[in-house]
Amino acid sequence: MSAMDNARRIVAEATRTPLDQLPEEADIQSMPAWDSIAHIGIILAVEELAGKQLTPEAIVDIVSVRSIAEFLTEQNTAP
Repeated sequence: MSAMDNARRIVAEATRTPLDQLPEEADIQSMPAWDSIAHIGIILAVEELAGKQLTPEAIVDIVSVRSIAEFLTEQNTAP
């Protein structure tokens, strides 16, 4: 599964949005369902998938499906 597919799945599950209705462009500003509780679920799912705890800076940067996909991609290419 690609990083974008994983990112979409994570956000869809946390916000209880059907995956087929979640565009790659979705972000915290455009999704009312992406509230503080959903955000915690997203962070926990990203940490589990990445296999490490996110830094406070990384948590602040997780604001869109694309930013999650970029983070996951960076983790897969990090030594």
